[in-house]
Amino acid sequence: MKEISIRFAGAACRIVIGGRLRDLGRSLARIFPGGPRCLIVTHPRLKTLYGRSIERSVRRSGMRPAFALIPEGETAKNLSAARDLYRKCLAEKLDRSSVILAFGGGVVGDTAGFVAATYLRGLPLVQVPTTLLAMVDSSIGGKTGVDLPQAKNFIGAFHQPKLVWIDPALLASLPEREIRNGLAEVIKYGVIADRDLFGILERSGPLQAAGRRALREKMIARCAAVKARVVSRDERETRGLREILNFGHTWGHAIETFTRYRAYSHGEAVALGMRAAGAMALHLGLWTRTDQDRLTGLLRRAGLPLRLKDGLPRKRMAEILSRDKKNRSGLLRFVLPRRLGKVIVRTVPASVALKGLEAIQP
Repeated sequence: MKEISIRFAGAACRIVIGGRLRDLGRSLARIFPGGPRCLIVTHPRLKTLYGRSIERSVRRSGMRPAFALIPEGETAKNLSAARDLYRKCLAEKLDRSSVILAFGGGVVGDTAGFVAATYLRGLPLVQVPTTLLAMVDSSIGGKTGVDLPQAKNFIGAFHQPKLVWIDPALLASLPEREIRNGLAEVIKYGVIADRDLFGILERSGPLQAAGRRALREKMIARCAAVKARVVSRDERETRGLREILNFGHTWGHAIETFTRYRAYSHGEAVALGMRAAGAMALHLGLWTRTDQDRLTGLLRRAGLPLRLKDGLPRKRMAEILSRDKKNRSGLLRFVLPRRLGKVIVRTVPASVALKGLEAIQP
């Protein structure tokens, strides 16, 4: 079991990697004495699989649990889902001592986290991620939010969890597509800050056998360590340091938005976005053909898409890019690779951005 602590100006977060679901209650009891109410936000499928186990563990802490269910999939991450959760908070009589526990992947974590940040102006939050993507990325760092039809994650708040409890055994129930989804974020961390991790992935067997527990826990721990280091230095993305975590996400979010969050999973869209950003960097002379080929090869080995299923219109995509949250004064800003383990944030004209789109068009 590995622990990472992140300290912020007004909060602290403890990340536990390798803890088991049955042991969660002991940690909750230390953080939340007195037996407060706990609203467990999850999907119906996860409640069927693990509901009894997590409820039992929460009760052992002395807390009083209740469940709130939201649908699966990015299309459910919206203000309507948040409103339903607010109603559930009211029905369960949550007060400011109560805790919201997100038990699921990125959609559950982002939506439940947003409700925790805003209900009664802020309730304590616990993240118990159940997908590889959430374990290595979305459950850590305090970004919460929901989507608008026109733009992804445009409604949100920074709200740090008190505890992130990562039990890799939960990945056993994931379909292969969800493992691939998370592998995109793992590869991202190799490109932005951990060249050794990139090499480990290249030398590993079939990456979908992130079924191999030792490799899985090593990936999670290394990614979590990178994210903890970055967000501790730039919690609210005001210093420009945290933006490197968005490598692949500028094009990825644009693809998700245009296809209405239905054609690609988040990880698939990010994989396409990383390849597009690499093509832009190659065009600008920022990195080499060799590194672009290594990135492409690793994405292929992970079973992630290298090209779009259907072509996307340049004008419409440029319009979506113009709304990206990283933009400043109307200028497009992208995270671009310099070499494996190193990226920069750079302003580019739309013509250069569209070179990335050309690289992934069918």
